[in-house]
Amino acid sequence: MTQPITRRTFVAASAAGAALAASGAALAGCASSSAVDTAYAAEAVNTQCAACPKQCSYAAYTVDGSIDKVVGNATDPASAGTLCARGYGMATAATSADRLESPMRRTDSGSYEAIPWDEALAEIGKALADIKTDKGAAALAAIVPGTSTADWYTERFMNALGSPNVYLNATTTSASVASGLALATGFTSYEVDYAQAKMVVILGASTVEMPDPGTIASLEAAKAAGAKIVMVDSRMPASASVATEYLGVKAGTELALVLAVARGLLSKDDLANAAAAKMEGLAEWERALASCTPQWAASVTGLAEDRIQSLIGELAAAAPAACIDLTWMALFGGSYGNSGELARAVALTNTLLGCWNVPGGAYVAAPTIDWSATAMAPIAVEEADATAAEYPLAAAGSAAQALRLAHDGAIAGLILVDANVVAEYPDPDYVREAVEACTLSVAVTPEMTETARCCTYVLPEQVWAESAQLPVVTGAVHPALKVSLQVIDPAVSEARSVPQIMEGLAQATDAAGAFSFTVEDAARAACESCDCAYESAAALGATSLAPVAAEAVVWPTASGKVECACAACETAGYTATPTWVKPSVSPDALGYGYYRLTTGNQAVQATTKTANAAPVAAIAEQYGLDGLWMNAAAAEAAGIAEGDKVVIENEYASAPVRVHVTELIEPAAMYLASHYGVEDDEQRQADGLGVRQARFATFGLEPGYGAPLLQETMVTVGKAGA
Repeated sequence: MTQPITRRTFVAASAAGAALAASGAALAGCASSSAVDTAYAAEAVNTQCAACPKQCSYAAYTVDGSIDKVVGNATDPASAGTLCARGYGMATAATSADRLESPMRRTDSGSYEAIPWDEALAEIGKALADIKTDKGAAALAAIVPGTSTADWYTERFMNALGSPNVYLNATTTSASVASGLALATGFTSYEVDYAQAKMVVILGASTVEMPDPGTIASLEAAKAAGAKIVMVDSRMPASASVATEYLGVKAGTELALVLAVARGLLSKDDLANAAAAKMEGLAEWERALASCTPQWAASVTGLAEDRIQSLIGELAAAAPAACIDLTWMALFGGSYGNSGELARAVALTNTLLGCWNVPGGAYVAAPTIDWSATAMAPIAVEEADATAAEYPLAAAGSAAQALRLAHDGAIAGLILVDANVVAEYPDPDYVREAVEACTLSVAVTPEMTETARCCTYVLPEQVWAESAQLPVVTGAVHPALKVSLQVIDPAVSEARSVPQIMEGLAQATDAAGAFSFTVEDAARAACESCDCAYESAAALGATSLAPVAAEAVVWPTASGKVECACAACETAGYTATPTWVKPSVSPDALGYGYYRLTTGNQAVQATTKTANAAPVAAIAEQYGLDGLWMNAAAAEAAGIAEGDKVVIENEYASAPVRVHVTELIEPAAMYLASHYGVEDDEQRQADGLGVRQARFATFGLEPGYGAPLLQETMVTVGKAGA
C-alpha cells in the first residue's frame, strides 16, 4: 500500500512523530490528496535519501517531471518500507526557493557576481595548480558530506592532484568514536542486531534520536520480544519510547560506567576465558581496571551502585546476544574530551561479551565495494595526511584540524562539498576566518550557506534526485547494495552534479585522466565487485548481501586480535589501555550556576541542511524544537518556569532562547539541538530559527583524536530582562 506525502504522514514517519502528528497541511512539492492507492499516471524510479550517510532507498513517483510522492523501499533494511522525517523533508529539496542558479565569484567588496561555468572552472583549476606548484599538494584539502558519490568523486580528484587530505564532515564530532573503535578492533564502526538482541545498552541519545526506520522497527521488535533496552544519557530523548529503561548519568561520564562494567564482566570466568583467546593484552587491561569498581563508577556517574552491579549481571546473562551500542552516539554531539577512550573501552567490553558478528550481537565486519579490482582503482598518493602529525589517533584524519591548518596558512586551497562548517563547528567566527584565510576556497552546494558566504567561489550543485549516483553498501547485520538512478531533470538549469564538477576541475588541472569513465561505468563496476549485475540491482533499488559471520571476521590489527593496549595512545598522552579520563571541563569545578551545554540530534533534524527544508523547519518552529532543555529543580532554584525567555551566555556568546523545563535532563546539564541558529537570510526557512549551540564553544579538539569538543562548554542562564 502506498500513501501520498502529506504533513501527517511526514511527521508520523519520524521517531518522535506520535507527539507531533496533529497537523494536516500538505508538503510543498508533494501530493496533498488523502486518497490511498489511487490509480494515476506516474513513473517510479529507485533512488536514495541523502539526508544522512544511511542513504535509505525509496521509490520516487514522478508526475509531469516533478516528485509527487516517495515510498520507502521494503527490500532495504534501513528504510524498511518507509522514510524518516528528514527523508520526506529532503524529498522537496529540488523545489527549494533558495536554490543557487549560477556559479558565483566573490568580489573584492565581499559581494558575489555570477560567472559562466567555463570561467569558474578555469579560474579554480589555475588556482589549484598554482597552490600545488608553490606549496605542494599537501596544501590542498577537501571536506565532503559522507554520501557515496560526492565522497568518492571528490577524493579521487584530490588524489589525482596528489593530495590525501579529504575529510568527512558528516561524522566530524564522532570521529574520535570511529578512531577509538579502530585502535581496538581495526574497524571504525559496528551495527547492532537489535531485533535478535536479548539486551542492548545504548550510550548517547543520538544513537536512536537520528535513526533509520529499520533501526526503530528492530528496536520495537526486540522490546516486544522481551529484550532489555537500556538507554544511558544525560537526558531522556523522545526516542526513549523504544527503551525499557532509562539511566540518567552526569554528562560525559559514560566512560566510568563502561569501565566498571568491563571490570565486572572480567570476574565472570566463562566470559574472561573465552575473550582471552581473542584479545591481545587483556591481563594488562584487567590490572588497570582494579580500581574501577561499581562504587567508584556510582560516585562519578550519579547512578546507584546496586544498579551498576545488576547491569553487569544482566549483560553477562544475556551474552553473546548483548552489547553496548555506541555507533551513532552523535553526528554532532558525541564530542567530550574522553570520547575516543570511551570508544576503545566499549570495543573491548563488547569483546568480553563475545558479541561480534553473532545473532543478537554487534556486527563489526561488513561487505564493502572493492574498487581495487576495477578500472576505477584508487589513485595512490605519496603525501601523508596533513592532520596526522598533530592528531595521530584519528582513523581518517581530522576535518577540524584541516580548518585549523587553513587558519594558520598551511592549507591554502579548500574544497567544501555540502559541508557547512561555519555553521556547525565550534567557534563559527574562527572557522569563518579559516575559510577566508585560504588563497582558494570553493563551496559546492545547492544553496547559499554561511560557509559558501566565506568562499572565493560558490558552485551550484544538483540535489540528489537530479542525477544518477554511485552505489553504496550500508548495514552489517543485513547489508544491502543500493543503486540510485536519476529521478527528475535538474530544476536549476545551471546546477551540476558533483561528478560533473570534479570532472570539469580535472580537465582544468593536470588530473584529466582520473575520470576516463562515466558515472554509469563506475556504478556498474561497483555492483560487479559485489557480484551483482547493475541492471538487476537498479531494478530492485536495494539488493541484499550476505552478512559476515563471526568465524569469518579477520581483525585488521597488528596482532590480528582485538587489542587492549595501544602504544600510540600512550604517546598521545593516554594510558596504554583504556582507563578513566575526565571530561575537559566540569560544572562542579566552576561552582553553582554553571551548566554544561550539551547538544546532539533530533528525530526530525540532522544538520543545517535539513533545518532549511521547508517541511522540517515548519515542524521545528510549530513545536518549539529549537528550545533549551533545563532541569526542573535547577530551573526552580533560578526562578525560571516553562516557556520563559532566558539568556544563556559564557565568554564566547550570549543569546536569548525559550526554555523547556523538564525532569528528563540531569541537573548540571542543558541541551540545545545542534541544527539551529542559521545566520544567513538566503536560507529563508532556517534563518533566525533557534540558537546556534556551536557559538558557545571554543575551537578546541580532543587530544590525539582531533574531534571538536562541542560539549565541553559551560554556560550560565538567567531570565531575560532580569
